[in-house]
Amino acid sequence: MAPGSTLAGRYTVLNVLGQGGMGVVVAAYDARLDRRVALKRVRSHEAQRSGDGLAQVRMVREAQSMARLNHPHVVAVYDAGTLEDGSVFIAMEYVQGQTLRSWSQQTSPRSWREAVQAYLAAGRGLTAAHAAGLVHRDFKPDNVLVGEDGRVRVTDFGLARAGATPDAAAQPVTALPTSALEAPLTLPGAVLGTPAYMAPELLQGQPANVRSDVYAFCASLYEALYGRVPFPMDSMASVLRLLKEGQPPIPPADSQVPGWVARAVLQGLHPNPLQRPGSLEQVLRQLEDDPEVRRRNWLRMGGLTAAVALFAGLAVWTWVRQQGPDCESLTRRLEGVWDAPVKARVTQAMEATGLPYAKDTAQRVERLLDGYAQAWVKQRVEVCQVAAAHPVTAPRSQSLELLREACLERRRSQLQAFTGLLGRGPDPELVDKAVPVAQALPPLEYCADAQALLAAVPPPEDPQVRARVEALQAQVEPLEVLLAAGKYKEGLALSEQLLSQVEPVGHAPLHARALLLRAQLQEGAGDYKASESTVAQAISEAAHGRDAVRVAQAWNLRLLLVGIRQARPKEAEPLEPLVETVVELAGDEATLADSLQVRGRRLESVGQFQEAKEHYERVLALREKLFGPSHLRVALALTDLGNVLRRMGQYADAKERLERALAIQQETVGPTHVSVAHSLTTLGIVFKELGQYEEARVRHERALTIVEEALGPDHLQTATVLQQLGNVLLDLGKYEEAQVRHERSLAIVEKALGPEHPHVSKVLASLGIAMAGLGRYEDARLRFERALHIQEKTYGPEHPDVAGMLINLGGVLADLGRYGEAKAHQERALAILEKVLGPRHPVLSIPITLLGRALTGLGRYDEAQRQLDRALALQQQPQEHAGLVEPLTGLGWLQLARGRPTAAVPLLERALKLAPEQAGTEVRFALAQALWESKQDRPRALELATRAREEWRRRGHAPRLAEVSQWLASRR
Repeated sequence: MAPGSTLAGRYTVLNVLGQGGMGVVVAAYDARLDRRVALKRVRSHEAQRSGDGLAQVRMVREAQSMARLNHPHVVAVYDAGTLEDGSVFIAMEYVQGQTLRSWSQQTSPRSWREAVQAYLAAGRGLTAAHAAGLVHRDFKPDNVLVGEDGRVRVTDFGLARAGATPDAAAQPVTALPTSALEAPLTLPGAVLGTPAYMAPELLQGQPANVRSDVYAFCASLYEALYGRVPFPMDSMASVLRLLKEGQPPIPPADSQVPGWVARAVLQGLHPNPLQRPGSLEQVLRQLEDDPEVRRRNWLRMGGLTAAVALFAGLAVWTWVRQQGPDCESLTRRLEGVWDAPVKARVTQAMEATGLPYAKDTAQRVERLLDGYAQAWVKQRVEVCQVAAAHPVTAPRSQSLELLREACLERRRSQLQAFTGLLGRGPDPELVDKAVPVAQALPPLEYCADAQALLAAVPPPEDPQVRARVEALQAQVEPLEVLLAAGKYKEGLALSEQLLSQVEPVGHAPLHARALLLRAQLQEGAGDYKASESTVAQAISEAAHGRDAVRVAQAWNLRLLLVGIRQARPKEAEPLEPLVETVVELAGDEATLADSLQVRGRRLESVGQFQEAKEHYERVLALREKLFGPSHLRVALALTDLGNVLRRMGQYADAKERLERALAIQQETVGPTHVSVAHSLTTLGIVFKELGQYEEARVRHERALTIVEEALGPDHLQTATVLQQLGNVLLDLGKYEEAQVRHERSLAIVEKALGPEHPHVSKVLASLGIAMAGLGRYEDARLRFERALHIQEKTYGPEHPDVAGMLINLGGVLADLGRYGEAKAHQERALAILEKVLGPRHPVLSIPITLLGRALTGLGRYDEAQRQLDRALALQQQPQEHAGLVEPLTGLGWLQLARGRPTAAVPLLERALKLAPEQAGTEVRFALAQALWESKQDRPRALELATRAREEWRRRGHAPRLAEVSQWLASRR
């Protein structure tokens, strides 16, 4: 088919357009009709494969059938016949343009609407062919052309497939080359077509029909919408294996394609052809039913009608105005809920609290609720307009528009309850929670999600029961607000009244919701036993009502109550697999995130830090997806993740997460809001662990200022900040100041939580360290022993927090000269930490160093040497750092005890260079003794000892002051 040659006596070849294994396509000039055509010639050996010429006859006959099909979205076939060499030719409309694949992959990405519109046009052409009794057999983006005029045309209607014999068509395919999947070409062989777009039954050798074309159409549209084919494969065997499993493809989670489009496409991709739509027309109707277009059409309806027939149009419009709903009046539906007078009351009530951040909070809440209200009005008007344009014929419980309406009215009830609560009077606690509660109002997007609405538990069919349930649901919404706002006692009183009305109705889903709310309110109020009893009832009712989400939420609360609130880890452990299962079955991502958070905190509470970290990372990913990157729930997830990273010793990573959480909080609630204090405190702990004590102190002092101004001097959160500030003061060597902070913190915590609460043990430990730093070893021992008793009772003997307390107690026992007991405590602590952290974690150097010091005190020098060498090795890094100070000092004391002062000097000199200013006192005294005994530099030895004496005098450490004073006196 060289340029200039003539075919069939009328077609002059101009140039080659493309070629493949089946034949060649050229541009040709039709002299008879004076027009340019595309001419396809199928090679004679392919056309004659049957050996009896029937293949050519079928191919020509099908081309002639196509020639009789005249449709704007089908490439026209003008002529067909057989050439002298036995090959078949088809003369077609010449289209100047590109394939639909090329059109979709242009530099500027096509929107989902553009893709749908293009495929609707192609689908209309394909539907026309089906109506004419033709099946495409190989529909794909490469077989659809987009002309320069923008018109979409389907081409290549299975012409090559007509050449296969019936026997060949029936042969199933077991394997095809990988390259076939990569190339956008029709595959030659026993089964023809492109596997990525072929229906499963074709791959198994069954004949093509309308349903296989439906599959190919939906597979092609899926690729255009999501940028990938539904079943990306690397071999035909993998295609068949996946399709055999019968699982539909899952669209990407971050896609902007709306659910109504996805559902239309996915139903056409069902592996079972009988489960697909019986015609492509059904799919097209769903794709054309765009809710936004429906809304716009409704708004234009009056004008269009008038353009067709003025009198009739006016009559119809007048009737609609008289009989139909006044949708625009719904813009006034939020009067008294969130309007100018309500805003004024809310602002006045907040500012009347006198909180330093009240005015700023009021402004932030107003912005949030303005956005919520505007979105609510938009959706509510849209629902009204769609309902007016499409009157409801289905039962009420099955009407999507009425489900949307009911959903939006529930959101309105919660908004009204919240604004009413905000505006009823000054309430400092409510000001603190106002922004988080505003952010936590139920999302309006749910009310526009048809799939979610239809999947939810339906309302009762009985009209009287339904009316009663809807009335009671309106009373439930304020309880949700009271729970979110922390108004637990008020909510419990209302929940008791509500339950007395709900139970007689006999509607299990509503009863379950009311019970779960009561259980959550009881948990918030600290009545954990009552909450555990109530949540068991909620689980039963939710299961009876087939409310999978409520079942999952209730089981999650039970795990929280047992595993964390009541600290019964052994009972909580077997609950976790059950909770995981019911949450997965519920299929609700917000519930999944909440459950992962609870499970992560339970794991963290029993020392399983790596597992907790993995849970928190999933929580973070889910909440960023659900709420965006700047939501307070994202900040909470970052804080949890930062905390567990800190406990794992990954301080740099922890700092990054916590600083991001702090930035979100400051941006969302303001820099002086009380919740910011929590993030400042946590970040201060990380700076402390990094050895940046002044940075830590600044953050704790800022946090203390915030909580004291906002909550008062005796609040539990004030106690927490006081404890952390005291801990930093310990590191700065300011023991008396630290003791004052810890004693104040302990008094607040014991009063609020009782003497046996785990929080009490933590404050006792800090207070013990302060007392030990002042040389009050016996007082310190008593505090450590009491703290150890509380922790073992709460967590069991193998918890990492128990290890920390054993380290503290062992250290002070060594100071008291009770080296045997000290050794036993450090060995036990080391065993616990090695089990949790492994044998090479730097934190292990702490108990190992103290074990070496205890062995030194017992005179077991060789054992002490091995332990202290190991501690030093665990702290080795490319650069020298403060973590080396304690092992080096321990080794220095060991050399002094062995009578080797010369060997001690370089160890202690190195330690002194690395020691922070406030932590070098002991090193100076040890080095003074080494220099004196080795006779290397006795004047410097006296200078170092004198400075150590002054530091211990300033600190108030009586035993060490007496020791160094006696040493100096004996050497003058």
